[in-house]
Amino acid sequence: MTAKPATILASETRLMKSKHTGRTYRITISLPYAYSKPGVKGGAFDNAPAAWPVVYLLDANWFFGMVTDTVRAMAWCGRTTEAIVVGIGYSENADPQETFREAMARRENDFTPVRSEVIEKEMTEGIRRPVYTGDAGNFLKFIKDELTPQVEKEFRADPSKRILAGHSLGGLFAAFALFEGPDLFNTFIIGSPYLAYGDKFTFKHEEAFAQKHKKLPANVYLFAGELEESVDDTTLTDSLRFAAVLQSRKYKGLSLVNQVFVDQNHCEVTAPGFQAGLKFALKKS
Repeated sequence: MTAKPATILASETRLMKSKHTGRTYRITISLPYAYSKPGVKGGAFDNAPAAWPVVYLLDANWFFGMVTDTVRAMAWCGRTTEAIVVGIGYSENADPQETFREAMARRENDFTPVRSEVIEKEMTEGIRRPVYTGDAGNFLKFIKDELTPQVEKEFRADPSKRILAGHSLGGLFAAFALFEGPDLFNTFIIGSPYLAYGDKFTFKHEEAFAQKHKKLPANVYLFAGELEESVDDTTLTDSLRFAAVLQSRKYKGLSLVNQVFVDQNHCEVTAPGFQAGLKFALKKS
């Protein structure tokens, strides 16, 4: 039997070098089934919009296939819309372990808002390659100034329905983007965010934002797993505290859902969390 690499239907991969970070990203894009022939009727092809929501997905090396298929499968029953999925990831090669280590190293720099020498030392020793931190500001500029304009130039994408989805350090970055550029995305799916990072930088970031803003026009789906709490892990309590702070501000325009998934740890919660967050983001009114 002849073997060929498996692919995801109606998807493509391209490399994109950023002028802001100086780094190259592996961008994976999947299109809705109704995208190529919007006039076709039946099942997954009905009621194709003139322009589609776009899910900008972090850690696409790991989550692109899961999120693409989740978006498609949910939409078949008609309660949610399909969407273009734009995965932001890193280079891949034939060795999956090396690909994993490379993605781990690169995300530490892109997703973290301030430098942590402690994390750099620990991660460099753990994955056996240089690790840097603290470049989230430039990474956000890449998404804003380079990636989203290119996507909206090439595809029938709806600029008013941009969705950012991230988990763990990706959740930390999504929280950073919420206050740094809240007008860039309509919805933020913030999963198990690493809010302890940088001496709890996110809480200070939000406080500085609150001193200058009474409005936060965004839809936020915040989730974590029930088992994300131990002596060394404060993900759950930090997430609950973050939700409480957002609710206490009474920001005008903010819609917040805070979900804790029972009997789920940090890795297990990605599937139910992303599914529920995508339903929140793409549900038909």
